[in-house]
Amino acid sequence: MFVRCWASIVLALVSTAIAADGDNKPKLATELFAPGVISTDLDESCGSFSPDERSFYFVRRGAYTTSPPVSIICFSVLRDGYWTHPEVASFSGTDLDAAPYFSPDGKRLFFSSKRPTKSNPSGRDWNIWYVDKIDNQWGEPQEIGEPINCSKNDANPAVAADGTIYFASDRDSAPGYFHIYRARLTNGKYDQPGKLGPEINSGDAEINPYVSPDQKILIFASYRKDTLSGGGNHYDRADLYVSFNRDGHWTPARHLEHGINTTATEGNPTMSPDGKWFYFTSERSPFEVPTKWPLTTATWQDRQQAIENGVGNIYRIPVEALELNR
Repeated sequence: MFVRCWASIVLALVSTAIAADGDNKPKLATELFAPGVISTDLDESCGSFSPDERSFYFVRRGAYTTSPPVSIICFSVLRDGYWTHPEVASFSGTDLDAAPYFSPDGKRLFFSSKRPTKSNPSGRDWNIWYVDKIDNQWGEPQEIGEPINCSKNDANPAVAADGTIYFASDRDSAPGYFHIYRARLTNGKYDQPGKLGPEINSGDAEINPYVSPDQKILIFASYRKDTLSGGGNHYDRADLYVSFNRDGHWTPARHLEHGINTTATEGNPTMSPDGKWFYFTSERSPFEVPTKWPLTTATWQDRQQAIENGVGNIYRIPVEALELNR
């Protein structure tokens, strides 16, 4: 039984992807993805599509101040033009799992997890795992192992068509200060990971890489000095950046525009396999300090129960917003 949510129609009209500006030229704008079904008043993030765009895997977290919060991988299926009510993936629901990422051929799903590993059964650091599709079902989770996983935190896998893996790790820095690494796949084995250069890793931390299958486009979240100021407030938050591989070299990362980045935290970028839409996570909400108008008990309760209430949601915008030819 799937959900036919009329709210998605209303919100699509309110937050349309293409709006006209004063010059009658199309103006790109973000919209919630599957509001009321995938994007809800709960905390959602980290989406990835199957190659046929019929399945969408993402993360739901418990909205708690304790760390780490409960984190599970869920999935929804597109049926008759509507996304089904999300279910917990067969390999998730017992440990802290995050960051699902389909291989370009759809036969393998990578993800991050704090579940115990064979080499460190008592450890609770992030490691990268994967499941293979066997007879249209997911098999048992497997550790990706060394040299990708190490004694530090390794997370946020992103995989190119040739098997090269990009990921976030704090192996060469203080705990929690992640940067982006890359490891090529040679004869079925991963080479020693290498940290990407200052064009990518130039902030306090970089996380959530997305790489196009041909490795020409890299989009990621970064904590940089130009992201720390918003709405008159100063606080650590991540914004999204894009870099291009030109002649074997990454261009200096460029801050994304067109309302993708806000005063809230943005991250977890991905693209639809057909290349038409850019998806990402944001914690934006109508709550601002100072507020434009005094809050009442009723307005406070309404905003807390709304979809955009300050915890994660998944948004999308036409890929033209990335200005890939710029």
